[in-house]
Amino acid sequence: MEEGATFDSYPYRHSLSDVVAWEPLDIAPEASLEEAAAAMAGRDVGSILVRGGTGIHAGIVTERDIVRHIAAGGSAAAAVGTVMSSPVQSLPADALVYKAMGRMERLGIRHLAVTDPDGRIVGVISLRTILKTRNTAAFALGDAIEAAPDAAAIASARARLPDLVRALMQDGGRGTTVAGAISAAMRDSTERAGLLALASMERDGLGPPPAPYVLLVLGSGGRGESLLSPDQDNAVIFDGADADDAWFAEWGKRLSDILDAAGVPYCNGGVMASNPLWRGTPASWRERVAGWIRSGRGESIMNVDIFFDFAPVLGDAALAASLRRDAIGAVEKQTVFLGNLVQHIGGFRPPLAWDAFGLLSGFQLKDGRVDLKIGGTLPLVSAARVLALRHQIEVTSTTERLRLLREKGVLSTGDAAAAAEALEAIMAIVLRQQLADLEAGLPPSSKIDPALLDRQERRRLRAHLEVIDLLQPMVQGAISG
Repeated sequence: MEEGATFDSYPYRHSLSDVVAWEPLDIAPEASLEEAAAAMAGRDVGSILVRGGTGIHAGIVTERDIVRHIAAGGSAAAAVGTVMSSPVQSLPADALVYKAMGRMERLGIRHLAVTDPDGRIVGVISLRTILKTRNTAAFALGDAIEAAPDAAAIASARARLPDLVRALMQDGGRGTTVAGAISAAMRDSTERAGLLALASMERDGLGPPPAPYVLLVLGSGGRGESLLSPDQDNAVIFDGADADDAWFAEWGKRLSDILDAAGVPYCNGGVMASNPLWRGTPASWRERVAGWIRSGRGESIMNVDIFFDFAPVLGDAALAASLRRDAIGAVEKQTVFLGNLVQHIGGFRPPLAWDAFGLLSGFQLKDGRVDLKIGGTLPLVSAARVLALRHQIEVTSTTERLRLLREKGVLSTGDAAAAAEALEAIMAIVLRQQLADLEAGLPPSSKIDPALLDRQERRRLRAHLEVIDLLQPMVQGAISG
C-alpha cells in the first residue's frame, strides 16, 4: 500500500453476490435504442443486455452508448445490435468486489455481468453502484496482478499482500474474510499465469488451446481460506481428445513455472496441471475420482482432501460445475469411503497437552511453537468437507458448509457455531503470527508461538482446540445417522 493511502476494506470483504441486482434486464438485438432506453428507465438501471442465440447474451448497451450514438447524429430507431458492446465482460458471483472494480477501471467500462457456476449471466453490476459509498484505493492489488506483463510483475503485486492483510485486520476484518482476500490474490495470480502461459504458447508457434478447458485452483485457495504461506494447487479439465493432453501438459508446465517465479512455489505433492494426475478430460476425471473412492486409503484420501475444494479461475466454468456435480454424486452413498475419510480426520489430534490425571495442562510444543494446521484447521476443514459430500452440498467454503449443514439439521446450531468460531479464531491467530514472522524476517507458517497470546487468548484457543478434538465422533455419528 502506498504511504498515506486511505484503505477501504469493503471490496475485499464482499463478493459480487452481495451487491449485484439479480434478474438482469435484456432485450432482442432488433429492438430499437428508444425501446432499450425506455426499458432501462423503467427499471432505473444504466445498462441492458442484448439477447443472442441459444439462451446466451451477445452484447450489452449502456445509457452512455445511447447518448453518444444520438450525439453523433444517429437515430433512436437504430437496432441495439448495431450499437452494443461485445463480448460481454463478466466475473463469477463469488468474485470479490475489488476484482470487478479493478477490471472495470482497466478496461474503461462501467458495467460488468455477473455469472453463476455454469457461466450464465445472472446480474449486472455497475461501477456507479459500488462507488456510491466506496473509494477506489483498495483495488490496486487485484488490478496489478490482472494486468501484470510477466512473473516479476505478479511477484511485485503479491509483495503488497502482507500490507493488505495488516490493514484488513486493523480494520476489524475476520480471519475468514482476510483469508478470502489472500485466496482472491492466489486465484488472480493463477489466472494471470495461465494467460501469460497461453500467450507464450502462441508466440512459440504451439497455437491456441486445442479444446475447451477450465483451469482450477484447489485446496485452501479454492475454499477461499489461504493464509500467507501458499504453494501451488492447480488442475485443468479439457473437453477434447486424449491427444490434446500434450498441449495442456506444456501449458501446465509453463503456468507452474510462471507462478513459481512469481513467488508461489511449486507444490511439494505435485498438485499442479503439469502433473498428468491433475489434468484430463471430463471422462478421465470421473474415472480418477471413481478410483479414489474405490481405493479409499492413503494417497487417495489426500487427493480427495485437495480435489473437492476446487474453484474455476480461467476458461469454461461450466466444465467445472458439471464435474463437481458428478463427483459429489459419486461420493454421496459411498459410506465405506466416507467412513475412511472420518478415520483420516482422527489422525490429526489437536496440539493439547494433558497431565498424568488427564487434565488439560497447555499446548504440545515443538521447537517452542504450536502447529495450528495439523491439529487445528485441517481436521476442522476435513470434517465439514466429509459432511458436505455426504449431504450433496456443493459450496467449498468451510464456513458456508457449516451454515448449510446447520440449516439441513445435520449439525446442531451449537456445534456449527462452535466449529465456525474455532475456524475464525485459529485463522486470525495464525495470520497475526505470520505478520510478526514476516516483520522478523522469518518464513510464515501455520506454527504459532504461544507468547503471542495473552492468558485469556490462550484459554480461548485451548477451548477451540477442545471443540476440534470432538469432531471425529460427531462426524462419525452424522455420517452413520
